[in-house]
Amino acid sequence: MWDLVADVGGTNMRLAVAVEGRIKEQQTFETTGQLHLTEAVRAFVDKVGSAPRYLEVAAAGVIQNGYVTLTNAGQQGFSESDLVVAAGAQKARILNDFEAAAWSLVTAEPDDLTQIQGELPAPLRTPPAPTQPRLIVGPGTGLGVGTLAWAGEQPEVLQGEGGHVRIAPHTIEEVDIFTKLAELWPETQMDENKCLALEAEAIVSGTGMPYLMKALELLNGREPTEMSARDIFDVARTDGNSLAVRAVDMFCHHLGAVAGDLALYISAYGGVFLTGGVLLKNEWIFKRPAFLAGFNQGGRHTKFRVNIPIYLYRNSNFGLQGAINAMTYDPTMK
Repeated sequence: MWDLVADVGGTNMRLAVAVEGRIKEQQTFETTGQLHLTEAVRAFVDKVGSAPRYLEVAAAGVIQNGYVTLTNAGQQGFSESDLVVAAGAQKARILNDFEAAAWSLVTAEPDDLTQIQGELPAPLRTPPAPTQPRLIVGPGTGLGVGTLAWAGEQPEVLQGEGGHVRIAPHTIEEVDIFTKLAELWPETQMDENKCLALEAEAIVSGTGMPYLMKALELLNGREPTEMSARDIFDVARTDGNSLAVRAVDMFCHHLGAVAGDLALYISAYGGVFLTGGVLLKNEWIFKRPAFLAGFNQGGRHTKFRVNIPIYLYRNSNFGLQGAINAMTYDPTMK
């Protein structure tokens, strides 16, 4: 008896066999190609040779009435009923990708973590012991946020759109940058009346970084280079471009400020877990002061923020593990 779990992002979809809460076998398919998830499910089930009991999918998209519209993938969405038919399963459920990411924190191990602030948690017990609230934040194409809390002995995940909270200039020098950024990407303005506050994704995301870099170049009288987010981080790492360094420092500061604000709101003394390709490919940014400065600058509540543990979460299977954990603790998936 086995269950099928999947993690569907903008580039890849990963499918795995789950047995007694553990990943036993997995396969990766391209999301951007012609192969639809339902076809990948059929192929994967055929390879295993038997139908799964249940199917749980973490998907990077908007879920309504059991149907997900994928945000950045070059293919149509899918429904829970589509998945049941494709897999021959008894039941299927679709989770938002950072809902699954938060579920993965139930079984996060110290070996998966790099300490940024505070102490590493104790090794995982079986079954997992309740922890204080945990927050997971992951800048990728957008900005994903998830929250794990415990109700007695039962873990619960709180859904929300934390990636769309507002950010604003934190220095006088940033006023012109935010003004230019709003001109380049007006959809991120929080108010139509020339408000300087923008959605966090305007800076803290792979989509926002090229806009930020272009704003800095224009304000400094330079021709825009049209660099990708990856290019900006790569150039900044070698100090090869002062504006790229400025862009990365702004990214880090505002990531820290958003994470710190959200952590304070939920009292995330169980830890703030930072993840996603942007951060895992650029661990060097945490050696610079901008992130912790943004996180810990809390005015009258600075003393609370400096006591919140922060980790870089390096579990590459957090989407699949989160789907397993959600299934394990949901009585309807039994």
